[in-house]
Amino acid sequence: MITNLTDKQKVNWVRIIAIIPVLILMMYAPKLWVATKVFPVIPLFDWLPILKYPFDYILAGFFFIIQIVYIFQNKRWQGWVVILLYVFLALIDQNRLQPYFYQSFLTLFAIEIFNRKVPPKKVLYAIILLFFATYFWSGIQKVNEAFYIQWLTALNKHFSFLPQWFLVAFTYLVPWLEASMGILLLFNKTRKLGVLFILSMHGIITFLLFYLGYGYNVVPWNIQNMLSVVLLFWGLKTTNAFEFFVSFFNKQKIAILIFTLILPLTNNVTGFYDSLLSFHFFTADLNYYNVFINEELEDALPEHIQLFYRFENGNAYLNMNEWAQYDNKVLFYPEERIIKYMDVYLRSFAENPNEKGLTRLVVYNQ
Repeated sequence: MITNLTDKQKVNWVRIIAIIPVLILMMYAPKLWVATKVFPVIPLFDWLPILKYPFDYILAGFFFIIQIVYIFQNKRWQGWVVILLYVFLALIDQNRLQPYFYQSFLTLFAIEIFNRKVPPKKVLYAIILLFFATYFWSGIQKVNEAFYIQWLTALNKHFSFLPQWFLVAFTYLVPWLEASMGILLLFNKTRKLGVLFILSMHGIITFLLFYLGYGYNVVPWNIQNMLSVVLLFWGLKTTNAFEFFVSFFNKQKIAILIFTLILPLTNNVTGFYDSLLSFHFFTADLNYYNVFINEELEDALPEHIQLFYRFENGNAYLNMNEWAQYDNKVLFYPEERIIKYMDVYLRSFAENPNEKGLTRLVVYNQ
């Protein structure tokens, strides 16, 4: 029974559950983890070494294998190798910084940052903070006009038989409902209700993904969260709602609080720190781009890029999500520095890359 698991067993199972979706998604989207592909890798810093074939395949293969070994042997050095490889691989191609990879990374980080001799409850509470932050901040970040418009449009498309007042009210409630799921997990009396809400949400999302026929890459993430919240919270008893935040306060707890409270707050208030790394999950207000190409550059770009041309009023453009998904099978990473990098990359094929009017960046999802 889940309620009979020790804290140490809970931590171990959540660790395994965090690794398995990454392995599945590496098989689903293998080119995301190599440099030899049509879509270019986008490093955070130009000086970072980008391995070419066959070394990129060797590194990706080692990353896959060490995670399998880590599942069964569970050595702390193996965990740190996995964590550091994730950081390195994400730094040399920022499109790997997808929500599900980031959450699995944080889960492993919250486990391995502690010495194996510490009480397992310390580690358990650190992991719990990640799941609180996932639901609380994902809800708070949805409080924006773009989300309301897109959500209501989707409801009107698929559930037009329901009263309009209900669809509008539900649209504006969704962010607060999701944020409340994180808060419900903090209290003994509401914890199981929070778990049931979370299970219902992920279950509905998973069903809709299969029903609509797209977004399969987030199915393992939904299942990961469903299993993890049951393991972590069902039957858990605490003395008060703030125990997760203040108990076992040390430098490791501070590091976890930085990721789960400080960085998301600064992103929400000032825009500092990446949005997706601040639990900005499916909030509709991230910028996704079409890059319009003038005639000169249209002819100059390589043929493998021209295959992705789309046209509007006779003007060629590249949908960055469509192009990225061809190889990576994930959405284009929605930060301004990434689209600027791609703009420079595309312009580099022109005779005069600095010529004005070669490209035009257009946000298409807001």
